[in-house]
Amino acid sequence: MNGIIPFVVLVLFSTSSYSNTNYSNVEVDIGRPGEADKVSRIIKLTQVDNMFLPAEVKVNEGETIRFVVKNGGNHPHEMLLGSMAELKKVANMRRMYPDKEHSEAHLLQLEPGEQKELIWQFTHAGTIDFACPLPGHFKKMHGTIIVEKK
Repeated sequence: MNGIIPFVVLVLFSTSSYSNTNYSNVEVDIGRPGEADKVSRIIKLTQVDNMFLPAEVKVNEGETIRFVVKNGGNHPHEMLLGSMAELKKVANMRRMYPDKEHSEAHLLQLEPGEQKELIWQFTHAGTIDFACPLPGHFKKMHGTIIVEKK
């Protein structure tokens, strides 16, 4: 019994949900923040209540895109990049803690009528999802970025 408590503590703090990892220099499979001087093209997205227009975007592996996102709806919206599993987790957390502040590099928060930019480099081929994780928005307000191999 004496050895079980240190073992449980070790297991808890070695799992990703309890560890304190600094992701600022870690490249994840969705890519990484891009540099303005390396933007190859601009893609405009419009958020309307319960959808993104367009809902599907194609980019090339290695490409750096400047997303210009306008909230054309009547409610605040967000654009968050990630895997669908990650986005679902975030949407669930937003329902439980709607007032918590968020500041991820792959997140835009827009008030009605507001326009913002996100510069992103797509480092790996595959599919990346984006969504508005706010409560009541996620089920309909999502899209896909198809990253094509060079």
